[in-house]
Amino acid sequence: MMRADMEQMFLISRLYPSWAWSAVTARHVIVAADGSVLRVYWMPALLRMDDLFAEQFVLALNEGENIPCRLGITE
Repeated sequence: MMRADMEQMFLISRLYPSWAWSAVTARHVIVAADGSVLRVYWMPALLRMDDLFAEQFVLALNEGENIPCRLGITE
């Protein structure tokens, strides 16, 4: 189990857009799956209090798959 706040998870989701994110509210964890590799993060307290917000946050994490991450590179 790893600890990361919401900003760190959002940044990680942009750095690794192929990861599939999901929330397990019963265990208070967020899971990032990359093929057969699972990375499990403790769910931040703000997400534990509101299941709907946790669901919306996971949807935002998964949006990174369709958004190119430029990291300040200009053409």
